[in-house]
Amino acid sequence: MAHKIVCWRPMYDPSGHDLLRATGADVEIIDAPDPQAVAAALKGAHALWVRTPERVDAELMDAGENLVVISTSGFGTDNIDVPAATERGILVVNHQGFGRTPVAEHSIMLMLAALKQLIWTDRATRDASAWTERSGMRIYELEGKTVGLVGLGYIGAELAKKLHHGFNCRVLAYDPYVDPRLAYAVGAEIFGDLHAMLSECCLLCLAAELTDETRMIIGADELAALPKGAVVINAARGALLDLDALVDALDSGHVAAAGLDVVSPEPLPVSHRLLAHPNTVMTPHTAGVTTEATSRLAHSACDQITAALAGRLPQFPVNREVWDAANSRRPD
Repeated sequence: MAHKIVCWRPMYDPSGHDLLRATGADVEIIDAPDPQAVAAALKGAHALWVRTPERVDAELMDAGENLVVISTSGFGTDNIDVPAATERGILVVNHQGFGRTPVAEHSIMLMLAALKQLIWTDRATRDASAWTERSGMRIYELEGKTVGLVGLGYIGAELAKKLHHGFNCRVLAYDPYVDPRLAYAVGAEIFGDLHAMLSECCLLCLAAELTDETRMIIGADELAALPKGAVVINAARGALLDLDALVDALDSGHVAAAGLDVVSPEPLPVSHRLLAHPNTVMTPHTAGVTTEATSRLAHSACDQITAALAGRLPQFPVNREVWDAANSRRPD
């Protein structure tokens, strides 16, 4: 019997659907933000692939009584109720390390765009006003600046390495769980106190995973701890940063500029103050969706879903205890 695999939203690289079908699977794609449509498709399904920001909760899992595995579209699992999946014996897999290069590059692009006033200068050049207003512009270099990172995992470590070796930046990092040897290897100084680190940052870049501990880790108090004129960058998860507090800090001039690839919620309501703010550079959660990365992610998803459905342990199980429990019940 062919396995049925549901994709909630198309894969960024559509060749991923062909890879799944080549295994003999029946692949159904739901390209709508409609949990009820997904629930209907999950009848008889064995696997679910889901793309952020669509959320998979316990109720949706219960619609898929035959679900064996749920795959994320990238590294983050905050859009999947992992405890609910574990309770139901459903394996969750993610894809580790594939966003390291593209998200680090994108974060540096946002830093440079904010420091160089890229959005304003592009628009002003097109209407010719830039040529008469250049003398009053405040444009800065990234070279040698002090950059603070919240999170020093796959992406944070890559960022630290590129900033330290490529731009001669002093790189500070706050991550209570990082091995100090990794920080040393990538040229970062570890801080045990977040506010102490913030007080020294010309630029603050968020690179943490979203957890209960990191949700809204940067709010009004943290932004106030930054030196006046600092720049804030977020290409990790939108809910790490309090956007209302950010707009207030931008309005006051305490934060000079912000570069954001992620926001919460996504997309923002059209009336949100941030969207009209002149000192922002924004992209639509595209940091990790380069052609190279999406191809690797599609192959990883296909490999891991196929492995789980064949009774083999996938490469990146999030709730390994589901696999261990299932295999402990199998006869030798």
